[in-house]
Amino acid sequence: MSGERQALMLCVRYKEKINENNCFEVDHQTMKKFFEEFGFQYHIVLDKNVEDMHKAVEDFRDHINHSRTNISCVLVVTSCHGGQDTIQDARGKTLDVEHIIKPFGDESCPKMKGQPKIFIIDTCRGSNNDTGVESGSIVDFKLSNEAIATTEYRASRVSPCINDMLVAYAAMTDYTAWMNSFVGSYMIHNITQVFSSRDAAQEHMYDLFVKANAKLVEKTMQLSDDKGKQRFKSIMTIESTLRKLIYLGRKTHTGIKE
Repeated sequence: MSGERQALMLCVRYKEKINENNCFEVDHQTMKKFFEEFGFQYHIVLDKNVEDMHKAVEDFRDHINHSRTNISCVLVVTSCHGGQDTIQDARGKTLDVEHIIKPFGDESCPKMKGQPKIFIIDTCRGSNNDTGVESGSIVDFKLSNEAIATTEYRASRVSPCINDMLVAYAAMTDYTAWMNSFVGSYMIHNITQVFSSRDAAQEHMYDLFVKANAKLVEKTMQLSDDKGKQRFKSIMTIESTLRKLIYLGRKTHTGIKE
């Protein structure tokens, strides 16, 4: 990709909760380093309410449309709390993920028609925890009412129809995403680690997301509560309408606006 690279990050640090604040701040610094390492002109929106974040997305889209330079890639990242395909501000107000993705469709963002649009949606998508399955075990699976509701939701959901798009979610629908105060979110940590690896420049972007997902699945999260020590697993969801192979590669740049 020889053209300019543009990125937007929406990050909420929830300052009243120290541990969570640290986690999201790590994500902020990790993505800032990533943007610079891979030559993105970037804009980071910190600790804003959902109305301001929505406006930031539309302003970013308008900036791209009005740009006279060749833009070869757009990357949008969220790091915050969320729910079923929503992100959440510090007040608990929500913004549909659709309002983050849809503005970059061909009709609303003709400047990027035929060019890749990448979205990293790093947020919980529900409250369910995946406890995993012991390797080699046989599970008698029976749909719960909640699982049935999730299946119906997926069947009725109409995703924004955007060509040349890749969306990576930190979890499956209805499930939690995980992080800690040392590495931030496991999703962002693994993505940046894989993309920065020695041979990443020779690999298609979609394959790199799959590798990051494999690293996430290998990780077992532990949480201690009144029930004792609990073990949890996590898996990303990757949706793609990419129509060509995308190779990112390093391209050092220092464009910044926060």
